[in-house]
Formats: sequence, structure tokens, C-alpha cells
Amino acid sequence: MCSGGKDSTYNMMKCVEDGHEIIALAHAHPPEDAAQEELDSYLFQTVGSSAVATIAECMDLPFYLQVIAGSAITQTLDYELTKDDETEDLFALLSNVKRHHPDVAGVSVGAIFSSYQANRVQHVCDRLGLTMLAYLWHREQVGLLREMVHDGVEAILIKVAAMGLGKDDLGITLKQAMPKLISLSEKYGVHACGEGGEFESFTLDCPLFKKRIVIDEVETIIHSPDIYSPVLYLKLKALHTEPNLVISLVWIAKICFIDSNHLTNSRSIVNNAADSAPRVAINHSPAVGRTNADANDLSLQLSGPAPEYALAFTDHIYCINEMSKLGRKGRMTELFNYMHLRVEMFSRKHSTHIDVWRDMINSGYNRALVVEDDVDFELDSVAVINRALSALNSTSTDWDILYIGHCSMEENQRKAHSAYSRLHKSTHPFCTSGYLLSRNGAKKLFAYFIEHYQQARALDIQLVALIKRKLLKSYSIYPPVVYQRRDLYPSDDGMELKVAKKFKNSAWNEALEFVPRLANWVDPLDSVYLHPAFKHIPSWMEDGNTVN
Repeated sequence: MCSGGKDSTYNMMKCVEDGHEIIALAHAHPPEDAAQEELDSYLFQTVGSSAVATIAECMDLPFYLQVIAGSAITQTLDYELTKDDETEDLFALLSNVKRHHPDVAGVSVGAIFSSYQANRVQHVCDRLGLTMLAYLWHREQVGLLREMVHDGVEAILIKVAAMGLGKDDLGITLKQAMPKLISLSEKYGVHACGEGGEFESFTLDCPLFKKRIVIDEVETIIHSPDIYSPVLYLKLKALHTEPNLVISLVWIAKICFIDSNHLTNSRSIVNNAADSAPRVAINHSPAVGRTNADANDLSLQLSGPAPEYALAFTDHIYCINEMSKLGRKGRMTELFNYMHLRVEMFSRKHSTHIDVWRDMINSGYNRALVVEDDVDFELDSVAVINRALSALNSTSTDWDILYIGHCSMEENQRKAHSAYSRLHKSTHPFCTSGYLLSRNGAKKLFAYFIEHYQQARALDIQLVALIKRKLLKSYSIYPPVVYQRRDLYPSDDGMELKVAKKFKNSAWNEALEFVPRLANWVDPLDSVYLHPAFKHIPSWMEDGNTVN
């Protein structure tokens, strides 16, 4: 299904990324004699509908249309076959596609949080024997928005319908709008991806397109002249296409209707969300005492300003901060704020991993994510960790440690996990830059190292020894999604530099690009202790004023 907006486009990209081939586009549009392009449909995006055929041209795909003749007669979340309901227009559209492409087996859907829409698409798919693929389902919206922009979705806002958005925002790109959308999300609970109807978009270019769309003429339509949040949209009156000078080879396969050969393990929208979407729960209260129900509740709404997000696959996140390393706490705090993660900066005079394990056990956490204070994250790290953990839990619940950051080039030498190709049993995952620890694993490690810790040997080498002796059930993600920033904090470890070359999309580098006050960020020198006369630290960088 192609609405023309960013969500349907990006879900198509995710289908291709997961190995599906796309063979056609389908779109439901308003009647030609409709007074306005905006129908206020509960199920379909209709603004920009007249230009969606151009997207099919850009992708060189067959294009199928269906007039929206019905309306939202059944408005409950669940749906049963109802005459003249707009859901039956969707059924007619997909039935037509299936007649022309008998082998079609799946439908790409850009739904994020609308159960109303998802339930109706699922209902139609069930009737036609199709699988609904919704890779964006229940994704955390701020992170998803950033990911879309980073991955090359060039879209413009063509409708605004929320307080804080107005005429000046029509026609601006998603990248230009992103800081404002995130700010409105934090202040007022606006859905950053527009899932609450706050805005709609139209895609001009993405890595799937062979051509890009250029808009020549638009008309601004006032749909509802509300004094506080007017509803305005752009009518795309004239446009043309231009050759795409750069086409990513990653995105050769195309979108929306997927050949059955790629659906040997058909998944519904619910299973798909569990497998591939980063499950993030909004939680303003301290992590202590969180229940599994809290962690898995995806319906929690923004309840206050500046929300922070706790990863649903953990009870807590630690960042081990060495107080003697000036600047690191400030950089990591800014990075976690940018990623909307609530993290405890575990700052002690001489913080160690053993101290973290003790705190994890005493706090009653079942799982904790531990990172060091000189690391960076891949932009898709949350999604990758979630997929790895889902795969791991599908076959084993007694694992001890999952390395998400390491400096080993051989963590993919052992056979990949059957449910996720980036998950492997650990070989020798040197470095402790980032890992997920189970409660059982924390107990094992703490009990062993309290008695056997050898200060003369590096901790990571001692951990590898336990893995080799099969005393620790360890898995690794390869390539890792966390790595140590040796360009910021030099080291003579050549292996770490080799692993770093596999790192593609830095969350810290993107923060520098999108957060103006970070543009000229420079850490203080970390490799030596400062002279006492220079121990003052800027308040925005550290919590305290001196280092002991």
C-alpha cells in the first residue's frame, strides 16, 4: 500500500532490507468529483493522492487505483464485514492486485500505532490470504523519525493539523521539520511522526526511487480555519521527475506487494512487531520496581515534558563513568539525551564493572544494559538489540551475557542463530564496551570475580577465559552496534580500530549535526589528570565542580 507519505515509503524500504521483492504499488483515492482532496478518511491518506502515480513512475512499478466510495461506517477498533464501509474499498483494491499478480503474498503497510487501521488491513489480508508486513509497528516515534531522515527519506509536509504547526511549515522537508516536531513532542505530547493526525507528508525521493520528484506548483487549501490549530494542506498541482544521479545498490528490489518466495515464514503484524521493532516504553518513574507488564506496555502516553525512554528489554541502563576522564560524562549525557534513553551515569571515584554487577543484583534488576563512557551507538542499535534478544529468548532463556559492543573480528565465526543472522555464540569477545546482562549472569560474574579477580589481567580477557571454559553462556552481535570512539579517545589497540571500520551510522555524529549547541563540541584532554588550578569543569558538562 502506497499513500505517498513517509511511513508507507519507509516501510517499503524495510521490506526490501528484509529481503522481499516488490512487484506493484496500490493506492486508494478520492472520487474525481470530490469537493476537496482531503476526505478526512479514518483509513486512508488522501491529501497528495493525485501525485502518488508519480511515485510508481519513479520506481518503475505497475500501479493500481481504487476509488474510495465508502465511508467509516463501522468506527469501533474491531471490524466485521460492513457494506459501504471504506474498508471494502481496500478489499476491492487488493483483490484487483491479486487478480493481476496471482503469486502476490504480502502487503507493505506503514502503520505505526493506529490499531483502527491495522485491524482493518489485517482483516482484508486474512480474507485474501495475504500477510501484512508492518515493520514500523509500535516503533518509538522520535527515534523512528530520525532514522527515516538518516536513511534518505526525502519528504515534505503537505498537511498540518496541530497546535504549533502552521502555514509556514507546509512544504518544508522532514529534515527541516524534525527539530520542531521533536520539541512539540516533548512539550505537548505531539506524535513526532504525525501518527495522531498532526501532519501528513509526501515523499519526493528515497533510495528506492530511480527518479526524484520535483514540485512545480502548489495551492494552499484551508480545510478548517481553527484559530489555534488550523488544518491546512497543499494541493500538488504540477510536478515533474528528474533522473536520480545516485542510486543505492542496497535498494535494488522494490516495494509494496511481495513475492511468495520471500515469505516462507509468514508473519502477521503482531509477530512482525515483536521480531523487528524496538519496543520502547515511556516511563518517568525510577526503574526500581518496574514490572514486566510495565516494560511491555506500549500504550503508555507522554505524560510530561522532556520524556525519557527506558528500553523495554532492560530494567536499567548503566554507563560506567570514570570521574578522572573529564568530558566523557558530558558527552555521554548529551548522547543519551539525543537518543531519548534514561541512563544512570554510574560515577564513582574508581568505578568498575564489578560495582555495577553488585548494584544490579541489589536493585533486583532482571536485565541490565552496561556501556562504558567512551562509546558510540549505531543509529539502529535499539532495533538490532531487540531482534537479537527476541531470537535468543525464542530458543533459550538461561543466557548470561549478550555482547552488543566488542573488539573482535571473529564473533561471526560460529554458526549464526537460526532466528537472526547477526546473533552468534561468542568466540572471544574482547573489550567490554557494551553488553546486556541477565540477573543470573550478574550473579555468576560477581560471585566468581569477588573471589578470583586478578588485577594484573584485563577484565575482558578474564571474561573470555570463562566463556572458553563454558562457565558463561555468552552471545555476541556481529557487527557490534556499540563501539569505542578511539578517534576521540586514542588507543594503541589495532583490533578495536578494525572493528570500528564496520561502524556505519554514528548516533553521536548525527547529534552533532542536528543539535546546534553541540556543533563545536570539544572534550577536555582525558589522557592526563589536570593540574589542580584547572580542575574547574563547566556546569553544563559535569554535575560537580571539581574532581577528587
